[in-house]
Amino acid sequence: MKKLTFLFVLIFALIGCSDKPSDNEIEEQIVGNLLSNGGDEIFRIENFEKTNGFEKDSKTYIADVKYELVFKKSLHEVAQQLKQESQESPFGRMGAELGVMALKMQFGSFEAGHKVSKEEKISFNKTENGWQVAE
Repeated sequence: MKKLTFLFVLIFALIGCSDKPSDNEIEEQIVGNLLSNGGDEIFRIENFEKTNGFEKDSKTYIADVKYELVFKKSLHEVAQQLKQESQESPFGRMGAELGVMALKMQFGSFEAGHKVSKEEKISFNKTENGWQVAE
């Protein structure tokens, strides 16, 4: 009976000491970062897939991922919305204009429904609270 108890304790200890983030953790963190700060109002993520990954060292994991950004709104609609939301402040207006310019530089003049395929290498750091996307 003691051997069986020891075996269960060992198995649970090994499960808790993961040497790489799970595919689910990777997807949740990357999608969460992409959709934060208003991203969820502009696009959604489809066809997320971790294609590869490796341990750079004991505290760093590099994941190769691919996914599609699907725009919910056109660039014009996003610009109009930001313009309306920032009317009270000249600095807010300037920030909105810079945001629209950055979107246009990165994705072009997109329309609602437009898809952009992305492939990236994302670094994860092992922390006291588990694996986290590196800043």
